[in-house]
Amino acid sequence: MPRRPVTALGTLLGAAFLVLATALPAWAAQSITLTWVRHAQSTANAAGIIDTTVPGPGLTALGESQAQAIAEALTVNAYDGIFVSDMVRTQLTAAPLAADLGITPVVLPGLQEINAGIFEGRGGLLAGIGYAVAPASWVLGGRFVPVLGGENGNRFQARVEHAVAQIYATGDSNPIAFSHGATIMAWTLMNVDNPDLLLALTHPLGNTAVVEVTGNPEDGWTLNSWDGVAVDPDPGLLSRLFVGVREVLVAPQTALYELCQTVRADGSVPDPAPSVPRSAPVHPVAATVPVITDPPGSPTVDPAEPSATAVGAGTRRGTAPRMVPQSAAARSATAAPPRSAIVRDRPAAGPRKGIRTHVSARGAA
Repeated sequence: MPRRPVTALGTLLGAAFLVLATALPAWAAQSITLTWVRHAQSTANAAGIIDTTVPGPGLTALGESQAQAIAEALTVNAYDGIFVSDMVRTQLTAAPLAADLGITPVVLPGLQEINAGIFEGRGGLLAGIGYAVAPASWVLGGRFVPVLGGENGNRFQARVEHAVAQIYATGDSNPIAFSHGATIMAWTLMNVDNPDLLLALTHPLGNTAVVEVTGNPEDGWTLNSWDGVAVDPDPGLLSRLFVGVREVLVAPQTALYELCQTVRADGSVPDPAPSVPRSAPVHPVAATVPVITDPPGSPTVDPAEPSATAVGAGTRRGTAPRMVPQSAAARSATAAPPRSAIVRDRPAAGPRKGIRTHVSARGAA
């Protein structure tokens, strides 16, 4: 074969390789750093009872101090988006940080606490264990196991996954989400590639505990830190085996759940684990919290997930916020100390260690 055609062919193949190598990163999903924060102490926490109703109770005086402290600790991290559940305690916990950064929190109902079912309003060790059995089963791969009278792992995964997808769709690269103890622990251990089950068992998340993950909804997530404890990104052989076996167990459960939801949309098949309606009296709110709903670019809402459909229309910034209503008497009785309206300059984001500033108050909800 003549030398010139061979040389030309080699040049062409080399150019094609370079084009593909350059284009591949563009095809990969962009990774973000998502920081989770459990809310500050609520009145239900202080009373030692499980409360997963919406909107739920406000914060105690200690909880307000915790919210102020976590804001001061986290302001330097230059978050570009703040997200909260539709439960009052997350909104009040996020308020000081939102004021410091000049960002209006976005309400995502999918971030709410795991429905406690028959354990709602109960306290004590037995109620706590009963409430934790189902989430522990989900982490191990048994997603069809429901909280008695509440939701199962498939429904939980679907609603939180939808909320995380909404966060990702905003384009924020360093968002922070204020959520709840059981929700953060369960979602993290169910979805990261390097779950540390022993750490989670011996180190449950207290009020204002921080968990940080990196990744995206398409490629998965890596746990960076758990309440101030750095986690090795390399899961090791045993963890990889655990995650692999769990994926095998979860796949048919997810497929069946999605099939049931599809058929259920036509009114033919009931939900395998219907959740209990969360109706409850409105608790007094400690302060009027400005929030907005539905960040731009949010994924289409699955009609089978009613918890996600509660997100209203609006825009991320530049839209009049939706206010949480309350009476003047409630404001004057429980209002938090006024905060400065000055928006601080946000330094460039950089590597950060896990932050552990919470007051120890273990348990979910």
